[in-house]
Amino acid sequence: MLLGLTLAGASLAWGQPSREFGGGGGFQDRFLEVKRHQLGPALGVNQPTVDQLLAIEARYKPLRHQMVTGMKSDMQRLQQLMSQPAPPEAEIKALLAEMKRKRLEMLNLQQRKDDEETALLTPIQQARYLMYLMSLIKEARSIKSGAGGSGGQARPGIMGGPGGMGAPTLRPPQEIPVSRPPQ
Repeated sequence: MLLGLTLAGASLAWGQPSREFGGGGGFQDRFLEVKRHQLGPALGVNQPTVDQLLAIEARYKPLRHQMVTGMKSDMQRLQQLMSQPAPPEAEIKALLAEMKRKRLEMLNLQQRKDDEETALLTPIQQARYLMYLMSLIKEARSIKSGAGGSGGQARPGIMGGPGGMGAPTLRPPQEIPVSRPPQ
């Protein structure tokens, strides 16, 4: 449930990644390859499981894109209506109801995707997947904002320890100082 709710919000950020995060198919192709190579080690799963996760994502992506496009269009329409000197209350009421319906449909879509993904993963792998996806979003946002340059806080590294998760790194790895208590 937590994975679904978190990713439902995140899915809006990824609704149109080719436009938002620079580049077209080239970015998407590179991004998919990064995920294809990093997902297995990050989650502790084999390549067939990675392929299944990517297939689930590919199946839901066009539906999510369509939903996000519709939601953005509704928001633009609402802004147009509200900019009028006397906004038409009946039309706004109907539009707000439609926006709510679409938001619930988006959550339902995300929940179905989440259910398919979690059926493949243990709870630990689900948690790693959630952390991996959140760090991908953070990385993409830092690239979009230009913070992805040299060093910086927005840059994910490797979370270590037994069963640690390899966070996505789209740039060469940076050494991270770690202090451990004496044993």
